[in-house]
Amino acid sequence: MENKEKNNKLLSVRMWMSMQGVEALIIFTSDPHNGEYIPDYWKLREYLCEFTGSAGILVITHEEALLWTDSRYHIQAEAQLDATHFTLMKEGLSGVPSIGEWLTENMEEGVAVAVIGEQVSVAELNSIKQEAQHLEWQCHDDPFNELWPERPQLPTGLLSMQAAEHTEMSASQKITLVFSEVKNQVGATHFLMNDLAEIAWMLNLRGSDVEYNPVFLSYLLIGEEENILFIDKQKLTPEISDYLAAEKVSIAPYSALEIFIAPLSRYETRVALPPSANCATVTMMQNEKVQHTFINASPAELMKAVKCEAEIKGMREAMLQDGVAMVQFLRWLEATMKVEEITEIKAEKALTHFRSQRPGFEQPSFATIAAYGAHGAIVHYEAEPHTDIPLRPESLFLLDSGGQYAGGTTDITRTLALGTLTEEERRAYTLVLKGHIALSNCRFPEGSTGLQLDLAARYAMWQQGYDFGHGTGHGVGAHLCVHEGPMQIRKNLRACTLIPLTEGMIITNEPGIYVEGKFGVRIENTLLVRRSLNTPFGRFLEFEPLTLCPIDLRPVHLSWLTADEREWLNTYHRKVREALMPLLTDEADRQWLTAATHEVPIA
Repeated sequence: MENKEKNNKLLSVRMWMSMQGVEALIIFTSDPHNGEYIPDYWKLREYLCEFTGSAGILVITHEEALLWTDSRYHIQAEAQLDATHFTLMKEGLSGVPSIGEWLTENMEEGVAVAVIGEQVSVAELNSIKQEAQHLEWQCHDDPFNELWPERPQLPTGLLSMQAAEHTEMSASQKITLVFSEVKNQVGATHFLMNDLAEIAWMLNLRGSDVEYNPVFLSYLLIGEEENILFIDKQKLTPEISDYLAAEKVSIAPYSALEIFIAPLSRYETRVALPPSANCATVTMMQNEKVQHTFINASPAELMKAVKCEAEIKGMREAMLQDGVAMVQFLRWLEATMKVEEITEIKAEKALTHFRSQRPGFEQPSFATIAAYGAHGAIVHYEAEPHTDIPLRPESLFLLDSGGQYAGGTTDITRTLALGTLTEEERRAYTLVLKGHIALSNCRFPEGSTGLQLDLAARYAMWQQGYDFGHGTGHGVGAHLCVHEGPMQIRKNLRACTLIPLTEGMIITNEPGIYVEGKFGVRIENTLLVRRSLNTPFGRFLEFEPLTLCPIDLRPVHLSWLTADEREWLNTYHRKVREALMPLLTDEADRQWLTAATHEVPIA
C-alpha cells in the first residue's frame, strides 16, 4: 500500500509536468525565506520521498526520481528512501555528478526544467543553471495545493517581544542602520528582507512559526519614507500592533507583497534584494518592471552575528541554566541505567524534561541527536520508534542537543562512555578531544577566518588518518536560530569560511569522528570570540567557552594529552564546577559534578 501511495504521488507530479511541458522538476528543501527548518506546509521533498533530513534536493523526470544529499545524511537517506522509486546521489563521493552535471548528461538541449519559484533563491538556482546552460529554465507557482490532498496549513502563532534586557537598540534604530548601509552600497530607495531571523532581530520580536526557531513568517520592506511588515494580522496582539506603530512599521498581509510592489514601478524606486531572495519575488518585480538590484550580503546578517553586551549576557544565562539541566540529566542517566532500561528516545525525553524545569526555557533549539553505538556514526541521526534501541553498559552514546531560552540559544554535544570501550573508540575520542582543545585554545590575529582556524581541530586526527565531513563550527543566534551565519569554521573553501571572526561573535567548536557501523564521537562547546591582547604585530582574539558541562574523561587516553591540554581540561572543569554548583540543590547532583570535574594530573 505504501509503495503504491509513493508511486501515486510521483504520478501526480509527472502528470502536472506533462501539462506544463516540463521534462524535469527540481524540488528544493526550503521555503520562501531560505530557512533551514521550514514549516510543514513547504516540506514538499519530504512529502514526496519521505526523507526527513534537513538538506537534500529532489530531481523528478518522467522516468526517474533522484535525491542529492550530503555526507551527513548518506546513511539516513539509504534507510528512508524507497529504492523502487528513488535513487540516492551521495554528494561528495567520487563519481557522483552534481545536479547540473547530471542534467547536462541526461537532458537534451532546449528541454524545459522547472523549479517552484518560492522554494529556491536566485543565487542557488544560478549555481545549477551555470552547469546546465543548454536547458530552458522555468520558474513556476507552487502547484502542491492541488497535488498534495492533505497539505498542512501555514502556522498562525502569536508574536512576542524580545525582553528589553536582552537588546540594546530599538527596532527603529536597527532599521535606520541597516537601510543606511544598503543605501550606501547600491543607492536603493527600499530594501526587501526575507530572512526570518534577520526580521525577528531587526524588530526585537520573536514568533513560533518554525519548529525550534523563534521566528515568524514575514517579509520586511524598509525605506526612506516607509517600513512595511508583511505578516498575517492574526499573529499580532494589540500590544504588538501598538509597538510596531510606535517604531514606524506599518502592517500588510503576508500574501500581499505583490500588491505593494506593483505601484513602485510608477516611481523612481530602486529595491535592493539580498542573495537569499527567492525566484518568485524577483519574477514578481520583473513582471511589474520594478528596478531592483542585488546586494552581496544583507548588512543585518553580520550585525546580528556580532552580539551586543545585552545579548552576550542573555547567552551566558542560557548556558548556565542549560548546564544545570545537563548535569541533572547526566547524573540521572548514570544512576537510572543501573536499575532500568533506557532507550535513545527515553533519554531524549528525559533531557528535554530537565531543561523544561529551568527558568526561561521555551523549546529545544533543534531535534536532539541521541545516538547510541552505531547510530552515533549517523551524523544527524534522530531516534524514531522503529530505530529506537536500548543503551547498554558498553560503547559510546553521542548526545547533541540544545535549548531555546528567553535570553539565548544553546548547542552542546557530549559523547559518553556507558561502559567497556574498544581501543578504537578510546583512540577516536581522544583525538576528537585533542582537536576540540586545540581550537578552543587558539589565539589568532584579528581578521582570521574559519578556513584558517579549522586545521587546529583536525590536525591530531589527520595524523592518525581520521577526518570528518561536516563543518567544525557555525554561528549561534541569541534566542534565534541555532545555526547562524555568515561565518563558519570548516575546511572547505566557501564564502562563509572567508568571513573574518570578530569580537562578539558566538560560534561552535564541534570536531568529530564517525566509524560507520560502529560508533560516533563529537564534543561540542559554544564559544565567544573576545579580545585577547595587542602586540607590535597587531590585535589578537581568542575564544571563551560559554557552554558549562563536564566533558567525559572516562574514554580519554590521558597519556596522549600534553600538559597544556590537561591544564585546559582542569581550567574548564573548574569553571564549570564553580558556575553550576551554586544552582544545584540536590546533593547527589553536587557530588556527581564534583566527581565529573576532578582534576587530571598535569605531569
